Amino acid sequence: MALRYRHQGKGQMISLGKYPAVSLAEARKKRDELKARASEGKHLTREKKAQKLRQAYEDSNTFERIARDCLAHRQVKMNEKYRIQCLARMEQHVFPMIGALPITEITIPDIVRVVEKIGKGGTVETAKRMKQIISQTFRYAAQRGLCQHNPAADLRDILPSKQAKHHACIHPSELPDLFHAMNSRAADLGKYAMQLLALTFVRTGELISARWAEIEWAKEEWHIPAERMKMKRPHVVPLSRQALAILRTIQERTGGKEFIFFSAASKSKHISNGTVLMALRRMGYQNRMTGHGFRTLASTILNEKGYPPDVIERQLAHEDKDRVRAAYNRAEYMLERKKMMQDYADWLDQRSKSANVMRLNVSKS
Repeated sequence: MALRYRHQGKGQMISLGKYPAVSLAEARKKRDELKARASEGKHLTREKKAQKLRQAYEDSNTFERIARDCLAHRQVKMNEKYRIQCLARMEQHVFPMIGALPITEITIPDIVRVVEKIGKGGTVETAKRMKQIISQTFRYAAQRGLCQHNPAADLRDILPSKQAKHHACIHPSELPDLFHAMNSRAADLGKYAMQLLALTFVRTGELISARWAEIEWAKEEWHIPAERMKMKRPHVVPLSRQALAILRTIQERTGGKEFIFFSAASKSKHISNGTVLMALRRMGYQNRMTGHGFRTLASTILNEKGYPPDVIERQLAHEDKDRVRAAYNRAEYMLERKKMMQDYADWLDQRSKSANVMRLNVSKS
């Protein structure tokens, strides 16, 4: 069944569908609608072809395909391990729900259902991360003309606020006992990791993946590249005499390897976070002290000693809310930080020695 019509004086024909797939009643209704459009000067055949092309285009531009393209595009700026983790979570949580939909057909309620389902499963942080990646995907698509707007742009209130994470940490008065326990351990990488965490107060992940190439012996500094820092900005750690001595001791074991804390048993080729936690657990500090606790101790003690908060915060590599200033502050307060780090190392040395003296006196009595 077909309709004959004229467009700009030329005869045209458009199909109404095949009988019996299209009934006579449906064909008549469709004919009347098309005649009305033809009377308005529309080129019905050309419109039909354009609609078919649009449909084919939309069917090929599903959310999943565009999300994969977006992650691939961003991989130059992302840590590869993190990119793979994000994709795996999208495959688990997001693609089964909206992955097959054309990106132009996804609505705000569709995204809310996805994010709330993840959040109700008890993984609020994963839900927030997925919401962020969904929004980035729509932004990527809009910039390339694949959709008109970003329905995930303003969904800030659909998930509960994150509660502050508590990292177990001893009171500063307990430091002598902790140092005695550390000093009593066999000389293994776990012991050296704890000692350097105390002396550098970097994050555990930043320490265990440290490379020998990052140590600048002449400057007595450790330069951590941006891709290994939580805030994705390069960071300089002044190395005290005590920290340098520990590094030289480790160098005798792993100096020929890429990683300072090289581990042949690890797929990543360096020790894991669990190495430090297990060492603390075996020393009797389970649920009392963590690797992050050394950062907490340093912040508490140095603030109590009156060091400038800006110097302490810069050494802890905390986020600077002023992004322009943050771009230039890698070496900010360097002289003050070098002095502070050496003062702190000397103070820790005194606590360590007092612990040994106290233990020696107890054993003699």
